[in-house]
Parts: sequence; C-alpha cells; structure tokens
Amino acid sequence: MPHPLNFSGVIPDEFSAQIIQEAIQQSIVLQLGNILPMGTAITDLPVPKTLPTASFTGAPGSKKPWTDVMLEPKSVHAEEVAAITAIPDAYLEDSTINLWAWVRPRLAEAIAVAIDNAVLFGIGAPATFPSPGAGGLTNNAWSDLIGPAGLDAVDGVNQAMASVERQGIAVTGHAADLVTKSVLRGVRDQNGSLLLGVDQVEGRQVPTMYGVPIVYQPWSSATLDFITGGWQNLVVGLRQDIRYNLDPSGVVTGAGGQVIVSGFESNTTPLKVWARVGAVIINPVTVKTPNGGKPFARARLATIAPPDTPLEDSGTRASAKK
Repeated sequence: MPHPLNFSGVIPDEFSAQIIQEAIQQSIVLQLGNILPMGTAITDLPVPKTLPTASFTGAPGSKKPWTDVMLEPKSVHAEEVAAITAIPDAYLEDSTINLWAWVRPRLAEAIAVAIDNAVLFGIGAPATFPSPGAGGLTNNAWSDLIGPAGLDAVDGVNQAMASVERQGIAVTGHAADLVTKSVLRGVRDQNGSLLLGVDQVEGRQVPTMYGVPIVYQPWSSATLDFITGGWQNLVVGLRQDIRYNLDPSGVVTGAGGQVIVSGFESNTTPLKVWARVGAVIINPVTVKTPNGGKPFARARLATIAPPDTPLEDSGTRASAKK
C-alpha cells in the first residue's frame, strides 16, 4: 500500500513557478542572464561568426556589393542540478504546518547558489558549462580583469564598464558580492547625492548603478567582488519542470557509503529535488571586435576604495564623481 504522504512526481505548476521565481530572485545568473526556455536536452543557437557589411552603390542599377554572413552553432546542454534533504514526519503529518512555505525558500536558495557558483566561477560546473573548474564566466576567455586603480570604487565600476564598451558591447547589468554594498553605499557625487539608484521591476525594487541594474548576492569567491558586462551574451537554458520525490522509506548515503538518513528508522522522509539548467557564453562580433569580444569585465572594488575620510559638515563624502 503506498504511503499516504507519497507526493512523488512533478511539482504542481503553481509551486514550480513559485520555486523558479524565488530562485530567480536569489540568483545573479537568472536575474541578469538571457533566459532560454528549453524543450529538449540540447538546444543549438545560431550565433554570428562574421559581421556583414553594406555600402552605397552609386548610380541606380550598379552592381551590388557582396557581403558574407557566417553563423556558428552554440549548444546549450540541460544539466541536472539536484539536492536531497530530509523532513521530519511530524512536519508532514501536522496540518498546521505549511510544508511548502517551510521548504520552498530553501530549495530555491540551493538551486540559485548552485547555478551561480557553476556559471560565474566554474565551481561544481558540468563539462558543458563555460570553463568548468577554471573560473566559469570570470575566465579570461570571457572577461577582462580590471586592476586596483581609480579614485574610488565607483570609478572602478566605470573602468570595468569602459573595458566592455571599448569592444562595442553595451553593458546591461552588474553583479556584486554583498560585501561591496558597504564600499559603494556612502560614495556620493560632488553635490552630496547618492550615486546608486533604484528601479521598479515586476513589483519589486532593483538597485541600479550608472543606469543599469546591479544585483547583490553573497559570493564564494575571495579574489573578486564585481562583474559587469553585456549579460545578453550569457544564455541560460532553463527547463520549466522542477521534479521532486518524497520517499518515507528512503535511505540517504554519503560519498563513502555511510548512512546519513534512514527514513524508516528515524521517522524522517527524504526529499529529492532536481531540475535541468544549461549555460553558454557568446563572444559577440562587433565593429570594434570583428573576431569576437569579451562581454564581461571583473574587478575587486574593495581594493580600489580609498581609506575612510572625515565626513564634511553636510554629512557627505567628497571623493566620488558622477
């Protein structure tokens, strides 16, 4: 006889959509990247390899100039991201406890952290992800490193943006370690106004800097704390189905085979959650970089920030610029 609390299968649409939305709000990659809904395990994207040109022909009826348009495929492979936890049976059986309200935010956070670590830094990344184990998006193939120079941290952001724009690529967003908030928060222009702005996006406030959104999340990287660039060139394949399985008799083992949780013995139900996500980075061809540019730049703003200086009478700092 099946266990009465066996809800194995596909998470109901309303729960799946809520988990995905919460994962997006906690993930830099899902907020700033170019989301591609995937219907199959592998999706091929046609990407320009050369930049076509056009010219004026002169007199009517004259010969039209030839230009070459070459495309190359970029493949997005949907890879599985998963987690296993365990829920005490008392919580499952207690009608006063909303199981999903308790578990859902933690599942979303786990998915978001795994995706960001894999895509941004190559940590735990599958072989089909950009530079797995070798820096991910922050690898030299995709981003320039901006040295610790500048008048202040905001000027460091400007220099990082300039590195991307020099390649003919528009900056669409910034990603920053949560600790950089304290570096940027007090920097003001010469009139004493804050340089950081706020936009409303889908009913919530999103911080902005130099007119584009900036997303803060705690990072595992200790070598850099800021990434900027044209995030439309980071394509993130996302399957809309998040699956789960609750097994009250399940046994969870560690890497060495030791038993971590035995559902039958401990009155605890293991919960397995998994989804499929893919990622690929495009080196776009532009008039400034016909062979393909680096769409991102990275920096460590904490090393650019000047020492604390006494506040002026107005309560503002005088070091920053627009």
